[in-house]
Amino acid sequence: MNVNRRTWTLLIVTVAVIGGVYAITLWQRARETQRLMSELQSPDHAVAAQAMTSLRERVASVNDELIAIARQEGTDARWRALELLAHDTTASSREVLTDALQAPDPVVRAAAASALGERGIRGAADRIAMLAGAEQEQMEVRLAAVRALQKLRTPTHLAEMSRIATDRPPPPPEEPEEQAEEATDAEEAAEAQEAGETEEGPEAEEWSDDTEQLRIEAVRAVAVLGAQSGPAGALGDDPATAAGIVLTEATSPVEHSDRVRKAACYALTDLAQLELSEDVRTVVVRSLLEASDDEIGDVRIAAIHGLKTVQAPMDLRDEVARAMEDALDDEHYWVRVAAGEEPIGG
Repeated sequence: MNVNRRTWTLLIVTVAVIGGVYAITLWQRARETQRLMSELQSPDHAVAAQAMTSLRERVASVNDELIAIARQEGTDARWRALELLAHDTTASSREVLTDALQAPDPVVRAAAASALGERGIRGAADRIAMLAGAEQEQMEVRLAAVRALQKLRTPTHLAEMSRIATDRPPPPPEEPEEQAEEATDAEEAAEAQEAGETEEGPEAEEWSDDTEQLRIEAVRAVAVLGAQSGPAGALGDDPATAAGIVLTEATSPVEHSDRVRKAACYALTDLAQLELSEDVRTVVVRSLLEASDDEIGDVRIAAIHGLKTVQAPMDLRDEVARAMEDALDDEHYWVRVAAGEEPIGG
């Protein structure tokens, strides 16, 4: 086929235009990327957060710069760079993330643990488990570490997660009430007020369970780690059965708060869906049957949801059927819905 000179000219011009547009696009993108990298280090957190969002899809093109920032101590940009390196795949960034687990700043340690979990770097699991179990560690770091271990799915750390899941700090001992002393204190306070002495001492802080959220995350991790194949380990039983026993203990109303018990019921259901053996389902269903009679409505909802989801062993099906019938008459509306009642509004 003959192509005349005019056609060749048009083809050359078209290629030149396309090439020019492509080059300009690359140049503009590079300039925008550098602007985002500058904003990543901004003292304005809102500006930096927006830059992080935009940079997630460009990590491969700026990984060297991010690694350099991730090595800088004493800046907010360091933990931001570590979070972005969760989307990188290079060995050099993996080393930076692992080293950052020992950084003096707890925010940096937490970001490093989260990033290692996102990337599935199991080689860092032992170090992350040490952070999770360190009682003197900042809570934000321990939470990030537990969530990372859940993503890494290393069954060898089931024992550590089990200890965290069931380790509720004891409340302070109650002081005996002595009415005579209270009356004396009241009289002295009244006399001091009359004399103009109104100075007040510090109020006693109310005890709070500051590990509750940590235990909630730990029971979720126990379900995931227990379903992984592996040796029996420190807990004696096979991982799934051991996890079921630990989660059963976490549903105890004597030892654990309402929110932990609710999370443990959902975690039992997750365990039975991940590990389908009859022994595990027996442990799970028995635990959920016990929890279905809990005095807290949210715990009953979680238990009934589990009983409806998990396939019960043959010898427990009658008990499950009775529990579901009782749930349909429960005073709590959402328990009845969990058991199968049609919700209002369809």
